[in-house]
Amino acid sequence: MKLFKKIMLVALLIHLLTIGAWPQTTAPTKPLPPATFAERLGADEGAVLAILFGANMRGNLDLCDCNQPRGGLARRVGYVEAFKKHFPETPVVQVEVGQFWYNSDTISPALLAQNDYVSRAYSRWPMDVINLSRYDLLYAQRLLQKDGLDERRKTLPMMKNLISANGKFADDTVAPPPFLIKEVQVPRLKGAKKSIKLGFLGLAEPLRPSGGLMDNTVKNMYATARALVPQLRQQCDVLIILAHAELEGAMQLAQENPAADVVIAGNAEGFYNPREVGKTLVICAAPGNTREGDLRLLVSPEGQFRFKFLSTDLDALVPTDRAALAFAEEARDALFKLRTR
Repeated sequence: MKLFKKIMLVALLIHLLTIGAWPQTTAPTKPLPPATFAERLGADEGAVLAILFGANMRGNLDLCDCNQPRGGLARRVGYVEAFKKHFPETPVVQVEVGQFWYNSDTISPALLAQNDYVSRAYSRWPMDVINLSRYDLLYAQRLLQKDGLDERRKTLPMMKNLISANGKFADDTVAPPPFLIKEVQVPRLKGAKKSIKLGFLGLAEPLRPSGGLMDNTVKNMYATARALVPQLRQQCDVLIILAHAELEGAMQLAQENPAADVVIAGNAEGFYNPREVGKTLVICAAPGNTREGDLRLLVSPEGQFRFKFLSTDLDALVPTDRAALAFAEEARDALFKLRTR
């Protein structure tokens, strides 16, 4: 018996030594996150232009009140300026997809002042195209009243970039156009053509109240798109539908309008991968203005367009524009005084 135990002990030791001698494999490691904002933007792949967009600011020019503070006017401006420096040969078009003003269903002096600050911000750091969500429409009605309109347009240049194809406007207002066409000079285009016409159609999804009630602020966005997309398609090279809508609504718009190149869902309330419906790309703006949408247009040697989409956190890695930060702080202090007096 003692001999048997000795043999078993020796066998166990040999087994353990054998295990220790097996070659060790290193567990796969995750790639390190970008150390700089330039790394996050990536290498220059020859994009002929970029559409930088956001949505759902809801009147807040500051960082979001969340576990990882993101967003804010200063970082959004900083993103754009850093992008231009990083890609000097790629023209930028800035777009707001909707709900940038605070929900204006109710009116108070503080709310009006809050939305006034947003209007001033978008006039000082301009957006090229601004789509009105159904939540923006009441405040827009005030700005677009015929009485004093010319003076307000001088004071707030952002008004000339508003679009709304299915918003309902009062008789004493001048409704914004349903779409805008932006012709962008593109140095990287080969051949005689040196510009690209971008067509932006602006839509807003209605609320879905219960009890059979209807949202009377907007018209049917699907019927509106079906009527206008063919008209816009004849006037532009790239057609983008800006829809302050949930993902389901954006997908239906893409399905019903195959002539559109891109549909941007402004109210998806989540982070979703890009989708394709036929040849139409569907992408989403981030909830709460916490990320910058970055859509880059590339052109093949045969002249075919293709898109690259990024959604980038507006976190501490993004440069902060000092002037925009000071403006946001001024707005915060002024609004605090209004609300606490």
